[in-house]
Amino acid sequence: MRKLLSYSIGVVLFFALMCTPFMPTAQRTVKAEPKTLQEKCDDCSVRNNQRFEQCLAVHGIDHIPCYDQFNEGVVICFRNFCEQ
Repeated sequence: MRKLLSYSIGVVLFFALMCTPFMPTAQRTVKAEPKTLQEKCDDCSVRNNQRFEQCLAVHGIDHIPCYDQFNEGVVICFRNFCEQ
């Protein structure tokens, strides 16, 4: 019984060692450098302009809430990124 147990443990260890090179490993991701405030300001402004153009395309140029949304976006961009 003791010999059988030691052989079983040996076989399990052998297979464990043989399988370790094929196991997936955690991949390291490369983090991008943090954006400068000017880049964040530009990105926010571009996104705000795109939303404004989409709103106008859907509702037409006479739709006042599109302009209100655009003005609010400008205020948010300047408050968070552009006036720092």
